[in-house]
Amino acid sequence: MLTYDLSGGGQPKYYRLYTCIREDILRAELPPGQKLPSKRALAEHLSLSKITVETAYAQLLDEGYLTSRERSGYFVAHMPLLAKA
Repeated sequence: MLTYDLSGGGQPKYYRLYTCIREDILRAELPPGQKLPSKRALAEHLSLSKITVETAYAQLLDEGYLTSRERSGYFVAHMPLLAKA
């Protein structure tokens, strides 16, 4: 399960969560194709609202870091440009 310290920082919690997940993807700690926890499970684990996790995931989807499959969940996207770097 993903675990992050989202306290402090002066930014909204959804943005801090988005940043942590994005950084894990860029560092390949979350490899392409890996399934992320459901919004509900991650929200409960991090003591956040489901809306907070949903907003972070939506931003990651919009920027191409994640893909979603209906009734399957969220997965780290295959990013060919990052693989070459």
